Amino acid sequence: MYRSRIAWLAFASGWLASSVYGQEAPWGGWVDNQVNSTLCWWHSLRVATLKDMVYIDGGDQQFVAGIADGSTSLLPPDDNPFGYIWTLNFSTPFSSSTNFSSILGTISKAPNGGAANNFAPNYHDGALLANDDEFYLYGGSLIMTSTLSEPDADTVLGYLAEQYGPNRESFHAGFLNDRLPDRMTGYVTFGGAANAPSENKAWYFGGYRSPSWGPIYQYYNSSVDPSNVSDTLITLDMSTQQQEIWTNVTLPPGTPSRANPSVVWVPVGEQGILVVIGGVTYPDYNNANRTSQNAAQSNKDSPGFMSKIDVYDIAGNKWYQQPAQSSPPQLAKGCAVLGVAQDYSSFNIYYYGGYNGIDENSDFNDDVWILSLPTFMWMKVSSGTAEHARAGHQCVTPYPDQMFTIGGRTSYKGNSLQCLDGDPPGFLQVYNLTSCKWMDSYDPKSWDNYNVPEMIHMMIGGDYSGGATLTAPNPGGWATSGLGNVFATPYNTTKLTTYYPYSSVGPSNGTRGEAHSGGGGGTPGWVGAVLGVVLGLVFITAVVVGVLLYRRRKLLRKNGGSEPSTDEHGRIKTWIRDIRDLQSNGKAATVTSDETRTQFEDMESRGASPGNPEMGMVPPTEIQGTTLVELMDTSPRSELMGDTHVNTTGFTPIADRGRSPFASNPQTPISISTPFNHSFHSNIASYDHDPSISSSQGAAPPTYTQRPDSPPLGKAGPQFDSIASVTSDTNTNGASTSTPNRKAVISGVSGLSDREAGHSRQISDATVSSDTGSREGPDAPPSHNITFASLNPSPPLPVSPPSVTGVDGQEPPDYISMHGSPSSHPNSGASASSPQRRSIFVESEDDLGQHGGERR
Repeated sequence: MYRSRIAWLAFASGWLASSVYGQEAPWGGWVDNQVNSTLCWWHSLRVATLKDMVYIDGGDQQFVAGIADGSTSLLPPDDNPFGYIWTLNFSTPFSSSTNFSSILGTISKAPNGGAANNFAPNYHDGALLANDDEFYLYGGSLIMTSTLSEPDADTVLGYLAEQYGPNRESFHAGFLNDRLPDRMTGYVTFGGAANAPSENKAWYFGGYRSPSWGPIYQYYNSSVDPSNVSDTLITLDMSTQQQEIWTNVTLPPGTPSRANPSVVWVPVGEQGILVVIGGVTYPDYNNANRTSQNAAQSNKDSPGFMSKIDVYDIAGNKWYQQPAQSSPPQLAKGCAVLGVAQDYSSFNIYYYGGYNGIDENSDFNDDVWILSLPTFMWMKVSSGTAEHARAGHQCVTPYPDQMFTIGGRTSYKGNSLQCLDGDPPGFLQVYNLTSCKWMDSYDPKSWDNYNVPEMIHMMIGGDYSGGATLTAPNPGGWATSGLGNVFATPYNTTKLTTYYPYSSVGPSNGTRGEAHSGGGGGTPGWVGAVLGVVLGLVFITAVVVGVLLYRRRKLLRKNGGSEPSTDEHGRIKTWIRDIRDLQSNGKAATVTSDETRTQFEDMESRGASPGNPEMGMVPPTEIQGTTLVELMDTSPRSELMGDTHVNTTGFTPIADRGRSPFASNPQTPISISTPFNHSFHSNIASYDHDPSISSSQGAAPPTYTQRPDSPPLGKAGPQFDSIASVTSDTNTNGASTSTPNRKAVISGVSGLSDREAGHSRQISDATVSSDTGSREGPDAPPSHNITFASLNPSPPLPVSPPSVTGVDGQEPPDYISMHGSPSSHPNSGASASSPQRRSIFVESEDDLGQHGGERR
């Protein structure tokens, strides 16, 4: 029984991938009475990363079939007859329990999605040479078939995912056939590959070829075995799309070729450098017997590939070799990735897995080693187990601090078939490059910048972010000064492009299709629709807000640019309407609302309550030679204090309303039945008083100098800062008794009658009384239910009252001194020196009602 199985989902995923392209056979084949299929291993594959997508091609896939009777059977390899390339998007999360096949997509290399045949056969090993927008399938070996002929030696297949350079309207993503230049062949395998997207270049180092330089087949016979060393460096320059340049350079003496080294591009020097690590000579997998042809020589040669590092300066086209300290044993078929310190003071190459290359029955390697540059010091940072070990896998870095390992196989130790460790088998593993620990899952939303591991920066100096203090090989220094000069030349990092972070889209069995549009964001297809809806809602909201703002601005302009108050605006409109009714009908509107009345409602509510008689006014009568003035009782009574510069008419000029320090908030309604305080100076604008005096309840009142022509305000002392409303209560005899509210002050204007006090305020005999009770006698003053206006004074009448002119054109000291004693009745015989002003208002007996009759 094998260690792990992928149940029905593996088969379903493979079937789905096949059915997308109209094929009936599932991934991995199918036999009679089979109930499930387990992908046991996948090795000798080749990969390339284009922005946010990993492309996986070729290799040896081994499936184990679960039979209905409970037994298992090793399935013969189908060798990918439909020419699939599998894709893995970095935006796809997964865990150790995720079915590997369920998160892969596929594209087909075969024409029209049919059988690949010899147009795109399945290669083992070789490489995908790539930049960020395209890749070319180069090298590898085939499985011999009796029905298909091998591809030509100079044929190479490319995949263009996105265009770059000059725009071409006719561009379509997909595969294309290309030709290699003369004296170059694609019949090479077991080399090491590196890609540098920032330079638009890729390389294929060393490897093996057949003795005849002809086609290479796996495990067939000596004439087609890759048994001879290929001592070349292949360079692919992709600077101009569809005008790629291939070059073939023979390796110089002292730079030995080998099988399956790892090659890493490092951003050092003008165009970067290639660092070649590991590999072996005389491997056991390059012949049909699957044994090393010279194990002794391999044991002599191969350890040096870890202790003497070959470095290629790309810009200088020159090879160097630098000794390294504390190197691991010989290893091949491992994988390597790069971690760069944030300040570029160190470059750390991680090497994982592999085996000695000459005995596939021995334990495979599960350790992680770091070669730190420029010190060229090795350190093992993770020790693994033989059960988890693998070889023939590949590694990529989705983020600066993480590494994926993809595929691989286990040792043949004991001549037993062992699937990769895990349930399901761990084809996809995640390793944290900073903590140097294996992770149970991958979340594209969880990542960090690369930090130099603690054990490394303790060795080379500095800290997690960099700052290495050792900047040369230790001990011994540089083998050649030229290599030291290369490391001293900084790379232009502005050429480096990153495409992370990635948005999580979740596992999917679907494919991205043949026309991969890329984009670097891993954005799922539904985002466009959702984004369209969201943007549509935002647009509609913006239009609505714009209309509202436009109407508000138009309203502000209509009201003179001031902020309108809904209550105050409505009150003013009502007041204007009532004035018009008054002029046309001579009678105010009747209050019929049962709602609770507030201080800020229309003027009919002031002093009126349900059941009271209607208030009536006679239209003003114009007296010849006298300016028409409408003097309505629109403001609280003002005591006549101040000096000669005070406006004593009892009205606040319009210009003064906006800046009155006593203005109330029109948004705060005050019920008539609720007592409140109000400063008796609220309608007086004095030039001698501090305009910043506060009318807040509880504030210390200002101290005023009493005017000699104004009597004291009853027994009220200066501690009262406002006058409260006086409510009227009717006793059982029908008489009204006044009960002052809290902090109320009873006026004591020298016992003047209402008619006389009215003249002190320029109020005519026709002023409507708000008295609701009966009079005690003909001379008794009326009892008023007085409710003062809000702290914001009532709007002034549209016509200003007549001015007061003193003797010889001089303004009198006060109103009373100008018009005589306040006790002088308008109808009494006044002296010529004290001319009396007569009111232009007259009373109508019909309108005055019962109380008017009693008063007469």
